[in-house]
Amino acid sequence: MSEETKPSCGPVQVKQENELLFPDEVPTICIKEEETQEDYSDGLTSIQLKQEELLLPDEDLNDWDVSTKEETTVKMEYTCANDSSQTDEKFQQCFQCDHKSVRAETVEDGRIDYHVGEKPHKYHNDFRSNQSRYMKKKVMAHNKKSQQCPHCDHKSARLGDMKRHIMSQHTGEKSHQCPHCGYKTVYSSNMKRHMMSHHTGEKPHQCPHCDYKSVQSGRMKMHIMSHHSGEKPCQCPHCDYMSVQSGCMKSHIISHHTGEKPHKCPHCDYKSARSEHLKIHIMSYHTAEKPHQCPHCDYKSARSGDVKRHIMSQHIGEKSHKCPHCDYKAAYSSNMKKHIMRHHTGEKPHQCPHCDYKSARLGDMKRHIKSHHTGEKSHQCPHCGYKTVYSSNMKRHMMSHHTGEKPHQCPHCDYKSVQSGRMKMHIMSHHSGQKPHQCPHCDYMSVQSGCMKSHIISHHTGEKPHKCPHCDYKSARSEHLKIHIMSYHTAEKPHQCPYCDYKSARSGDVKRHIMSQHIGEKSHKCPHCDYKAAYSSNMKKHIMRHHTDEKPHQCPHCDHKSVQSENLKSHIMSHHTGE
Repeated sequence: MSEETKPSCGPVQVKQENELLFPDEVPTICIKEEETQEDYSDGLTSIQLKQEELLLPDEDLNDWDVSTKEETTVKMEYTCANDSSQTDEKFQQCFQCDHKSVRAETVEDGRIDYHVGEKPHKYHNDFRSNQSRYMKKKVMAHNKKSQQCPHCDHKSARLGDMKRHIMSQHTGEKSHQCPHCGYKTVYSSNMKRHMMSHHTGEKPHQCPHCDYKSVQSGRMKMHIMSHHSGEKPCQCPHCDYMSVQSGCMKSHIISHHTGEKPHKCPHCDYKSARSEHLKIHIMSYHTAEKPHQCPHCDYKSARSGDVKRHIMSQHIGEKSHKCPHCDYKAAYSSNMKKHIMRHHTGEKPHQCPHCDYKSARLGDMKRHIKSHHTGEKSHQCPHCGYKTVYSSNMKRHMMSHHTGEKPHQCPHCDYKSVQSGRMKMHIMSHHSGQKPHQCPHCDYMSVQSGCMKSHIISHHTGEKPHKCPHCDYKSARSEHLKIHIMSYHTAEKPHQCPYCDYKSARSGDVKRHIMSQHIGEKSHKCPHCDYKAAYSSNMKKHIMRHHTDEKPHQCPHCDHKSVQSENLKSHIMSHHTGE
């Protein structure tokens, strides 16, 4: 029998009584239970169970019947059109901020995590947590890893972790597909972050100190520690390095102290200290997979960071970090730090163990050691014999010589480039006429700082710090020394024409060869006559030689002037030094 009374608004009383009767000759159990549920003003729930009578049979329990008498009373406060079981409304709110949730426990966990900072659950190795379920996972992961991967030595404490490991590392299965683009992932959490980052734009976590918002709570914690509190809880046991993230600390220890690189590429000899780097390497150099798509254009990348930088530099133009010493602005704080060390403080904390070379960045030091001391070139082109120390050089080589991809388009003409830096220089040289670098000794101005340095060394100081180890040749720039060694000593010609067997030590020679021998393209036209040139430098020389009669190179020993610096050098050697 059931009777129910429910007014439109106000308390509801539900009384239910069920009775099941079975044959009398079988021992019975009689249970009477009373349950009361009340909703109080503070949002918490209280449940009272009253067990009045329990009779158990003395005989075997396999074939006895049950007689149950149950009486349940439920009292609930209803509010018109506000039933949380029927809607997804988040009626539980944190009393210290605007955070809301369906469950009071979630609100309390968040309050402890963000406002109190209390972590009552402690493990013996100083690990603390504000939630017991995280502590259980930590204990299991630390003490027992019962799940063994059938394909490798990986072990895990949880079956779910093992399944995800097998899908991501062995089968390649990605069960979660984005409904808006081609992105796939093994983890549902990654899919949620991808959706918020690339499609919905939702950033639920707001920094209490500034306007910064993030998709993940973990990112918010790191932001606050990095930019506001200055807290760096992870201390390196070998040096003074401190970090916000434990993952950064692990990478630091492997890179600077142990040298361990446990993650090996199955396609080549590449090894890395972090699995994330290996994944990016495989996508960049072997599978050509580019899962991250720019929402504004066709640009794709294997790394989400590249897409973010592309958006900020090409579409938004946002550069929130301003140099306190000059007008330089940067989209990223790391670039700003490098700029300040390189141009203002002169700080170079990384010292080469083999020579006097110092650098502002650790990556530059590693590349210096490989290129100048060990000769190691870890990046091998899969299409030809080209090798390089720098992954960025490999990407440029691939696009320039094999894929033909030129992602950067000039907004003023049809010019395209492989590198964004080349595009900036093209615009300054051909459209804006801007030459920001002024020689302190003469009127010479240049678009590039490297050209200015070479000009000063060649025309004013005469310094040639780069010496060939095989002969007496010296050069003002390290690039010229490399080309000299390949041209005259090792006979190495890493740059191959894709149309014939022509090879060269310089990529520029190959480009000129292709344009003159295969394409016949001459995009630069003289404004004074019908002359055309494949390169702007040749056009400048033509105009000075045939139209303006400008001769910018002056002999220091006599009145001789020349259009080209090479001609002036030849003049000096033949008329003055006698070489």
